[in-house]
Amino acid sequence: MADICLSSGHGKYIRGASGYLDEVNCARAVVDEVARLMRANGISVETFHDDQSHSQNENLNRIVNWHNSKKRTLDCSIHFNAYQTTSSAMGTECLYLTQKDLAKKVADAIARVTGLPNRGPKYRDNLFFLNSTDEKAVLVEVVFVDSSTDAEAYEERFESICSALASALTGQSIEEQPPAEVKPPTTPPVIPEEEPGRETIGIGDKGPDVVYVQNMLGVFPADGDFGPITDAAVRGYQAAYGSGVTCDGIVGPKTWAALDYLENAKSAGNDRMPADQARRIAAIAEDSVIANYSWKDRGKLPLGYTCGIAQCFGLAATRLMQGHPIAMTAGQADRNLPDKDALSWYRDKLAAIDLDCSEDGIDTLRALFVLMLGLGARESSGRYCEGRDMSATNVAADTAEASCYQTSWNIRSCSSSIPPLLQEYWANPNGFLPTFQNGVSLKKDDLANFGSGDGAKFQFLSKYAPAFHVFVTGVGLRYLRQHWGPINRSEVEVKREANEMFLDVQHLLSEDSAESV
Repeated sequence: MADICLSSGHGKYIRGASGYLDEVNCARAVVDEVARLMRANGISVETFHDDQSHSQNENLNRIVNWHNSKKRTLDCSIHFNAYQTTSSAMGTECLYLTQKDLAKKVADAIARVTGLPNRGPKYRDNLFFLNSTDEKAVLVEVVFVDSSTDAEAYEERFESICSALASALTGQSIEEQPPAEVKPPTTPPVIPEEEPGRETIGIGDKGPDVVYVQNMLGVFPADGDFGPITDAAVRGYQAAYGSGVTCDGIVGPKTWAALDYLENAKSAGNDRMPADQARRIAAIAEDSVIANYSWKDRGKLPLGYTCGIAQCFGLAATRLMQGHPIAMTAGQADRNLPDKDALSWYRDKLAAIDLDCSEDGIDTLRALFVLMLGLGARESSGRYCEGRDMSATNVAADTAEASCYQTSWNIRSCSSSIPPLLQEYWANPNGFLPTFQNGVSLKKDDLANFGSGDGAKFQFLSKYAPAFHVFVTGVGLRYLRQHWGPINRSEVEVKREANEMFLDVQHLLSEDSAESV
């Protein structure tokens, strides 16, 4: 019987986060060194690294099944965190379901020896590892891979981190013991060799592999013909993924691995709303008067746009009730700053349809969505897949516009609540895409992205997970309304019928909430 079972997060083919450090390589190094220290102190420990799985579901099940096959008293999974590239110190945290005290000891111990911020124990009830292991368990996020300060601390204090972690997990004082040669690896991720049945494909190719790529990247109809739209979609995703993947439109071993990441990320999450509730909200939107409205100079919008914004409002309203920072920021009272806050700028027009934004809460949030529904009509005619204005010169990653609202990634500077959304949706890129696709036909340049890094990720996610784009824009409208020309020119229509649709969604949520009590 082992006292402790240790596993490294993710796997050889299911790569985790990467930046200044590579999560998989570093997690394996920590597991091996912590186990070495424990064994040197008479503690029975077993370790596991996944070298077989090719999907996230397989990876998660393989890790949990290994833990549950052992007789032990504690399970621990080692991970490394990610947020955005920065030189700021980000720190360490430990996730738990039932073991708060142990998680606190772990976070305290690592923070003490690294000098990095102590983010403390974090309760999580939605992690497969913590929910599925039979014994008490913790999941350690050692440091952030995309912080240069964290990476430097990890590399300089690797042995101290491992001894501190070993001590916290065992309750014993375990000192550093220099091995023959232990260095924390920082080498790039291992990209698997091309597998049988996964041939390199590109423009002009046809067949089931093309259908798979089209389905993964949101190209519809998925006709199995690798044409210009599929080529643009592949290049757009390659630019967003980065990490050594060449933006060439060729689906070879590295791009197949990147597509595996996308499949795993999608399968690990959902649209953050019960499917039945999302369907009922869409039905409300379909039957609404505003769905058939002919917008000035734009005409009737794709039905998927109206239904998708209704679903996004439903999610935002739910998150407002839960105290989510994005929803709280979007739903704060009129800031009385017409140069910054679109609700201040549009105060009279909103009041004309009986929308009062003088208090924090659902009424103000609903007013914001009424404004956004009209903004999408002006900026994109309700097309979620709209790329940048091809006549414009803003081709840098941070300034290239994308999606319904033609928002660009430089909007992030207006509010600290925006950047975390990029990581949230990159890890779970589900955002009502099937809804927004209804009534839209793709054009050749729609799914192309420009530049690289987080700006390219933003463009990709804006079109792949439209809810992400909606929430970024919602916050941006409250802090930097001059980002949008139609807002500045007061061209956006605010319609009473839009408010009525969102009120119906709000009533549905209230009824669902009452039934669940």
